[in-house]
Amino acid sequence: MEILFIIVPIFIGCMFIFTFGMILSPTLRSKFMGHQLKMQKRMLEDNKDVIQDLGKLTGEIGVKTTKGIMDENEDDLRHISSKGADIASDGITKTVRAIKKGMSDAGDVYCKHCGESIDSDSTFCKACGKKQ
Repeated sequence: MEILFIIVPIFIGCMFIFTFGMILSPTLRSKFMGHQLKMQKRMLEDNKDVIQDLGKLTGEIGVKTTKGIMDENEDDLRHISSKGADIASDGITKTVRAIKKGMSDAGDVYCKHCGESIDSDSTFCKACGKKQ
């Protein structure tokens, strides 16, 4: 029991000195960090195959998860893509109309994104908000 009263203060003193040494001495800190980096490099080299297997497994899980989500939501995804195509089609139709109309009315200016009429000095479209 008496030996603990000697060992514990010595251990605490050593930890205190080590901590202050790490704070105050860049050389000691760099040596300690260099040793840690070497050990981490050795661990990575020893476990290279395991890490590669984990990477492959993670990729497979990601692909299977994405496929499962897409399979479960196939109807919703079809609806979303169809709706997006309809919106793009409407925008293209408006743009074509604006181009045709712009050729006949030299003074009018139309948004190059949605086809709505805008002021000739406008930087942004009032309808879609996109920069001209």
